[in-house]
Amino acid sequence: MSALRFRNALLYDGKARCFREGGFTVEGGRFAELREYDNAVDLGGAPVLPGLIDLHTHGRGGFDFLTADVAQMREMKRQYAAKGVTTVVPTLASGRLTEMLDAVSRVKEAGFRAVHIEGRYLNPARRGAHHPALLAPLSAEEIPLFAERAGGMKLHFTAAFELDGDGRFLSALLSCGATASLGHSDADYETASRLAEQGVRSFTHLFNTMPPLHHRAGGAAAAGLLSDAYTEIICDGFHLAPETVALIGRIKSPDRVILVTDSMEGTGCPDGEYFIAGNPVRLSGGRAYTEEGAIAGSTLELLDAIGNYASFRGIPFAGAVPCATANPAALLGLSDVGSIAPGKRADFLVLNKDFSLRQVCCGGKELERESDTEPLF
Repeated sequence: MSALRFRNALLYDGKARCFREGGFTVEGGRFAELREYDNAVDLGGAPVLPGLIDLHTHGRGGFDFLTADVAQMREMKRQYAAKGVTTVVPTLASGRLTEMLDAVSRVKEAGFRAVHIEGRYLNPARRGAHHPALLAPLSAEEIPLFAERAGGMKLHFTAAFELDGDGRFLSALLSCGATASLGHSDADYETASRLAEQGVRSFTHLFNTMPPLHHRAGGAAAAGLLSDAYTEIICDGFHLAPETVALIGRIKSPDRVILVTDSMEGTGCPDGEYFIAGNPVRLSGGRAYTEEGAIAGSTLELLDAIGNYASFRGIPFAGAVPCATANPAALLGLSDVGSIAPGKRADFLVLNKDFSLRQVCCGGKELERESDTEPLF
């Protein structure tokens, strides 16, 4: 396969968290040399980012990963890529055990590399949009069932680990190579901090579905801020106020913040009635609620989350990029995505000067665009 060369780009430098003028070569679906050649596709000074990674998303386009068939999952993958998300981690909300296991099998068949189990093992006091009848005790015996269905996929679990009285559930997760995230949790500060020391590597949508930060009780939110664990945040200006996002960014190391969408099946769809985690949901004006008034995911696009994070924090756009690229890749152990470097998979985005999306490439192949504009190459 012949090499494809690009020049006159503003190439994202993940180590320096900035854009640098330069060029790059794609060969065999991977990045090769990072240098300019005269005989190359001229990108006209466009910013170029690594493809985005969404660690926490339940669906879009009218489909939910828990119930979608393989064809629908592949259609979702195409829709995500068209919005710049080239690595999707399908997230399964609460369902019956057999339903969730079957969904893991379909996720694998559809060609995804990781799956996020958010449902079932949650604290009823912090269940959010999850139907209470679908929650279950934290059972170490169920973990091998998920691992068997996942095969070679990465497994990521959100659970209320404070309910894991003897620690066997967390131990079973770690033993099968899964990553663990504390979420939908009522843990106090001491418990959450201890769990972070015992192997819980992240906090799911920090501040949401956990005790609020109080001056006499920091709770899981304070533990997430002060530990070395990763912290997911939904940066839509709705799940978290801009000043809360700014606070997180001031406290957390920049390589420990992960932007997620927590998007639901109504993403990219008109207002109307949808479902998530066994509950009917009303989507209105881009915001989704259950009948009880609980927030039910989001309709956020991940590229917009990067822009929001930069704006809320008052930092350059480039400073927010690792939160949706290198950081989730590091948490999951996906070593071949998340940055632009020789040998990495050639998933990249070409942006306009205002950082809006211009073009997407997956494995070095340009995605077809819906517009009538000329292709870039």
